[in-house]
Amino acid sequence: MREEVNSRQEVESEIDLQELLFSYLHHWWVIALCVVAFVGIALAYTNLFVTPLYRASVTIYVNNSVNSAGTEYIASSDLSVSQKLVNTYVNIIKSDTVLQKVSDEKALLYSASQLRRMITASQVDSTEIFDVFVTNPDAKMAATIANAIAEVAPGEIANFVEGSSTKIIDYAKIPSAPYSPNYTRNALIGLLIGFVIAVIYLTIRYLLDVHINDAEDLDRMFEYPVLGQIPDIMQVRSKTKGAYARYAEEADSGASDAGDES
Repeated sequence: MREEVNSRQEVESEIDLQELLFSYLHHWWVIALCVVAFVGIALAYTNLFVTPLYRASVTIYVNNSVNSAGTEYIASSDLSVSQKLVNTYVNIIKSDTVLQKVSDEKALLYSASQLRRMITASQVDSTEIFDVFVTNPDAKMAATIANAIAEVAPGEIANFVEGSSTKIIDYAKIPSAPYSPNYTRNALIGLLIGFVIAVIYLTIRYLLDVHINDAEDLDRMFEYPVLGQIPDIMQVRSKTKGAYARYAEEADSGASDAGDES
């Protein structure tokens, strides 16, 4: 008996899930409306309230060995040491001493702490090369700060780390397009939020629906069979009118045929 009850509950659960899916499909326009609305809200918010940021970068090479004859050379051990020195050089560039000198020499209206918040750095593929990125709302200012760091940093690094040096591989150029915000990413976030909210709304609506729509709902709720069902009056009337119209047409056609024969 218990097994029969469990099997019945499993069947009812499967039917409920199927009906829930049909509810999503039947109300697809709700999901589409929510998705379009939240994508529009995300794009409008990004366009109106998010400040575009531009990013410029300089590429720096780290060298740590100079021989007695004055000719620079690189050995495998030197490369390993150079890779480890990258993090040291990045921290030196972000120090108050270097950033304050950058601000003073270029007459920038930023303090060392403000410049530090604009700067990020990353090593290039575990090599002895690293990039310094500067992010600013002004594209020209971003390139100016990055090039100022490229001019000041090598000399300051040489003062702090003896027997090593840096070389600038690439100077910064004025970026032509903003680095952020990312409209595509924000639109996708809005799409996901709209879809989730629509699904949650439809699910709650389905779970809170206590209306009995057909005989199957009664069969799930009670163990007794359905003995009868009240028909739809409007549907019966339409069928009756249709049958009467057909009978009238047949009667008229029969009367006309009889008149022709006479």
